[in-house]
Amino acid sequence: MKRILVTTDFSDKAWNALIYAIELYKNVPCLFTILNTYELNSTQLLTTVSSQRVGYFYDSIKLGSEEGLEMTLEDINNSNPASHHVFKTISKLGSLTEVLMQMTVADSFDLILMSTKGMTGAKEVFIGSNAIRVLQSKFNTPVLIVPEDAYFERITNIAFATDFERIYYRSEIKPIIDLAKINNAAIRMIHVHDQPKLSLTQNYNSKRLEEFFRHIKNDFHVIPEFTSIKKSIQVYIEELEINMLIMINYEHSFIERLTREAVIKKITFHTKIPFLVIPADY
Repeated sequence: MKRILVTTDFSDKAWNALIYAIELYKNVPCLFTILNTYELNSTQLLTTVSSQRVGYFYDSIKLGSEEGLEMTLEDINNSNPASHHVFKTISKLGSLTEVLMQMTVADSFDLILMSTKGMTGAKEVFIGSNAIRVLQSKFNTPVLIVPEDAYFERITNIAFATDFERIYYRSEIKPIIDLAKINNAAIRMIHVHDQPKLSLTQNYNSKRLEEFFRHIKNDFHVIPEFTSIKKSIQVYIEELEINMLIMINYEHSFIERLTREAVIKKITFHTKIPFLVIPADY
């Protein structure tokens, strides 16, 4: 049974992400753990002068969290979920990143599911601050980020973006293989390059990847780096009608370059497809 940890803030985008995951794993037995975290904001703490008042605020937001989870569970039950899908809810005090770290250390999950907000008036997806903090925290669990406008459609093409600079481990590749198998999808390996050909190391690593994917339809594309990584990947996504983008998060990887401090507030992919980030296995 797949164990999926779903984060929610009770927004429409969070509900959309949950529905996406339910559809993605429609034919797979799953335990969905729906998590809402809560904490007092700095303004409330600064304007609160008594411990009694602090306790009142905490009780209030805790109750709101629990009630929100009850309503979410009710909505799920009203949607007639599959019998092999089980749902439970957890309400926890603390920041989302801290609580996720505690839960993934204490328990084993196959996936963390997060939503992210699309930029109004543009066909872009903004990877919000919560998602950025989670990616930078180097969780040992894959993270699937679902844009608010990403409605589920059959997964036929999965893009795996890599620079082929490091060796790949079976544990890192397994989530990609699992997704390809349950959706009967093809894996499109892409290398965004600034050199005309692969080095000996890159050639070796690409061959190892091909061996991992030997029982799945796959191909390999080398595309030039334009003005930025995200624009290079976007061109490829549009041309091959990619349904999901996957990267492995390791030192000096695409993810690290995309989430460095200088560009945190301006990270965009001009796409509406989900984005799966797999932790490196060192």
